[in-house]
Amino acid sequence: MALVRIAIFAAYFYFMDKNAVIGLLLIGVMLIAYTYYNAPSEEEIQARKAAEEQVDAKSSEEDLGLGEADLSDPEGRAEVAEVDSAAAAELASQYGEELKRKYGSLAANAKGEEELITLRNEHFEVSFSNKGGVPVKARLLNYKTYGGDELELLREGSQSMGYEFVYPSLGRLHTSEFYFQSSAPGRSQVSGEDKVSLTYTLDAGDGRKLVNTYTIRGNSFDVEMESRMLGMGSIFTEPRLIWELAGGSFEKSIDNERNNSTIFYKEVGKGRDYLSETGDDEERLERRLEWVAFKQNFFSAILMRPEGEEGGPSLARGAELRSRPFSTENDGDSLTQYYFAALQLEDSERFQARLFLGPNDYRTLRSYGMETDKIINLGWGIFGWVNRFLVIPIFDWLQQTGMSYGLIILILTLIIKFILVPLTWKNYLSSARMRVLKPEIDALNEKYKDAEPMKKQQATMELYRKTGVSPFAGCLPMLIQLPILYAMFRFFPNAIQLRHESFLWADDLSSYDSIATLPFSIPAYGDHVSLFTLLMAMSTLAYTVFNSSNMPTQSQPGMPNMKVIMYIFPFMMLFFFNSFASSLSYYYFLANLTSLLQMWFIKRFLIDEEKIKAKIAENKKKRGKMPKSRFQKKLEEMSKQRGIQPK
Repeated sequence: MALVRIAIFAAYFYFMDKNAVIGLLLIGVMLIAYTYYNAPSEEEIQARKAAEEQVDAKSSEEDLGLGEADLSDPEGRAEVAEVDSAAAAELASQYGEELKRKYGSLAANAKGEEELITLRNEHFEVSFSNKGGVPVKARLLNYKTYGGDELELLREGSQSMGYEFVYPSLGRLHTSEFYFQSSAPGRSQVSGEDKVSLTYTLDAGDGRKLVNTYTIRGNSFDVEMESRMLGMGSIFTEPRLIWELAGGSFEKSIDNERNNSTIFYKEVGKGRDYLSETGDDEERLERRLEWVAFKQNFFSAILMRPEGEEGGPSLARGAELRSRPFSTENDGDSLTQYYFAALQLEDSERFQARLFLGPNDYRTLRSYGMETDKIINLGWGIFGWVNRFLVIPIFDWLQQTGMSYGLIILILTLIIKFILVPLTWKNYLSSARMRVLKPEIDALNEKYKDAEPMKKQQATMELYRKTGVSPFAGCLPMLIQLPILYAMFRFFPNAIQLRHESFLWADDLSSYDSIATLPFSIPAYGDHVSLFTLLMAMSTLAYTVFNSSNMPTQSQPGMPNMKVIMYIFPFMMLFFFNSFASSLSYYYFLANLTSLLQMWFIKRFLIDEEKIKAKIAENKKKRGKMPKSRFQKKLEEMSKQRGIQPK
């Protein structure tokens, strides 16, 4: 091996020019001289060795749990070596030099002991650390986890916040590496309109300081933040606020939590946006930012721009965002989502923001403006409008009565069904007409069962024209009701008011109910049986059976049988809704029962099928001589093109 190295060096020097060889030789001579000049003496070596042995002995005692009792052994069994003061001073001096080389003028702030200061208001309790001068944990006072534990939205050790900056000649540093000096407030608890402030200062010498100030008001969900970089321009360059969080699990179903946790954000001049909720995602934002939110199902930690007029200071001039859902297989069942945000400061001398720590309550978030309420997924477009302007106002009004949420959902269902009565009447009247006409449609299907489908369709459309019955008359009322059905699909799983509220056998209306736990898990179904989902599926099947007699027999080849599809749908719902919020299944169950009662009442007391038959017969006489519609003329033209001569 040595011969190989010699051969390599020989070849290297052979191909180098004369000046390069002389330069290398001079460098080698300088290195040897420098090493010899700085080599410690024999006395220094022995002193350093003794100090290191003393430090090792002390560390061993601490690891074994030995304390002052062992050192003060009256019988003298524990021998303690004397420390050479000169060696200790030498070691301390060397350690200080290492810090100075690593941190420059900030070296004096790199050593210390961590201390926490806790501030409390009506809604939360936040603890700040002098290590980094930032909040390290936050507990919501009026909420608990599903297991009854304290709800720590920010957990110590699971989140970090601080400034990353470039110190010229030293590289990139982070404020979490330094200990700040704190000015402890006179009190730690406030309420109402009172407020309290806490200040942390990082002194870099020569009048250069980084000052973090936090202000908490008694009745607010946010912490007002301000950082001032006083004379730090030569040190604090390219600053970024780095914020990371590993979200904890607070709810009954961690799968639902993970599917509803991600990063939301809003850029100036654009609507709110978000990263993927089900997979790894990242985004680099070049526009100014108004806020960024780490959303965890029912709770959020939001950094937003300081309070002021629209168009005022933004939160940041750009950002890098990343999120990743945790998995039970790799990460256990205590974590939901990993969040990361790196914010580019708009002003290198001052940073202002508000840190919201609270529930995803529509009214609370809406009070902050800037579309922060859209963190709650109430649906897009018309579906969101239905929730904001119909469902939420009615729900809030009923909530003031103090009734149980099961009764509130029942009354909410009845109110919405009452509002939809005109549409329900229109839909059922159309169904009654189709039911009266059904024998004639079945006769046409039998007559043209072996004929061209176009020919049968023409005959059917001619029958509709003469009788004045439209097969599409019931579609419009159903389409109008669809936004409400979908709005409810979004409202109930996101209503924090229903969180951990019980009703009948359901212990949490915001999560699934379970009457039995299976010893195994069924794919797409789960390992439990939801009774509200079963009731909803059975009521949907009953509604389908009750309403199926209105549908004409489907015998056109190649077309799906709608009756079969409608009978399969209730069984599909068992799988789809089994792990959904029990309040949603409960609402759909009540809606189905109400629809069945409405149909029975209309059929029993309001619809006279004999009068409908008479009206259809009268229409046949009057409309038989009426000109054909444009749609029917178009069908006839298409038939002629295919070689079918219409009647």
